[in-house]
Amino acid sequence: MQSIAVFIIIGIALLGYVYLGQFSEQAKELPSEQSQETLIQTQTGAPAKTQTFLGPVKSATEPPASKSTISVNTYIVSGPEEGKIIDETNRVTFEFKAAVLPEETEGRITFETKVEGLDTDWQETSYNQRTIDLPAGPKEYAFWVRAKINNVIDQTPAGRTFKVNTSPYFGKVKISSARSQASSYPSLITLSTSLGEEKINITGWRIRGKKGSFTIPGGIVKYNPYYNPVPDESIFVKRGDRIYLSSASNPLGRGRNFRPNKCIGYLDNYQDFPIPLSKICPKPTNKEISHLEPCCQEFILRLGRCKAPDYSNNLKVSTDSECVAYLNENFNYAGCYRNYSRDEDFIGNDWHIYMNTNIVVSDDCDTLYLRDQNGLLVDEYSYGRPVCK
Repeated sequence: MQSIAVFIIIGIALLGYVYLGQFSEQAKELPSEQSQETLIQTQTGAPAKTQTFLGPVKSATEPPASKSTISVNTYIVSGPEEGKIIDETNRVTFEFKAAVLPEETEGRITFETKVEGLDTDWQETSYNQRTIDLPAGPKEYAFWVRAKINNVIDQTPAGRTFKVNTSPYFGKVKISSARSQASSYPSLITLSTSLGEEKINITGWRIRGKKGSFTIPGGIVKYNPYYNPVPDESIFVKRGDRIYLSSASNPLGRGRNFRPNKCIGYLDNYQDFPIPLSKICPKPTNKEISHLEPCCQEFILRLGRCKAPDYSNNLKVSTDSECVAYLNENFNYAGCYRNYSRDEDFIGNDWHIYMNTNIVVSDDCDTLYLRDQNGLLVDEYSYGRPVCK
């Protein structure tokens, strides 16, 4: 009996060993995720969430793919050189270009420019040049330009510093014309003004051409019919004034340059004025001459403006002492000056200046330069044969 029991125990042990070995092999063949899922199901009684990854996963430390770096450089190819002093114009033009790397970079190149002392910010442009009209007066400026492509901006702009040394009156007084001398009339230079409410003293200014130069002297604002010494008054010009400079000698005497007035036309009866005088002399009203005889009134009303009365062939007038006295007292420069010189509109808008020298060429071309008291350029004017302009 005992031997039979031993055999039964040994058999049971063998069967258990075989079973456990098969279970262990099946457990090794299960995927790790399935084992974990089975474990979780066993612990929670519910299936676990799983995550699926599409494609390879990059390491957090792996560097990103490199891109080609774009660089842009700006160059000034023409314009005032560094430190240039410009004294014959207030207009400057700069031309510029850009170089981009890599050369095959696609995109549109634009530029931004800035003038220190003029612009408050960068000025964008698609052109490769900029023309600048600078304010009047001596001043130093710095011009900067930088190129841009695909939002990449040149961080080292190209620049040049220069100085404009023109007059504070540059462009405010201009040479409008220059008429050359001919056999029947002298040369004539005309200046015009473009001013605000200011007045400019032009005494001491110099105008120069290849034939010579002339310095503008003083002048007479109100030409007095009784006493006019050589003037020491400065010539001031205002908005709308015209200044005529004739090569002829002055009919009123050397140095007596004057501003015409509404009576000055009477002087044309006695002198030959190369610069024509306006004929706007006032005439008396009917009320002012109503006390005179009708024949005298009719004679006065028929008189041309600024005409000296000639009544020698009019017996009714010449024998009328009251009429003759009235004519002699009022119809001349002295009488007109006495009656109207206090009017607000008595003074005209011109200056007549006689140079007594000719600086305008007649058979060539030339440039006239007008400079202020400090020698700074106010304006220049080129004239002559068309081929020279």
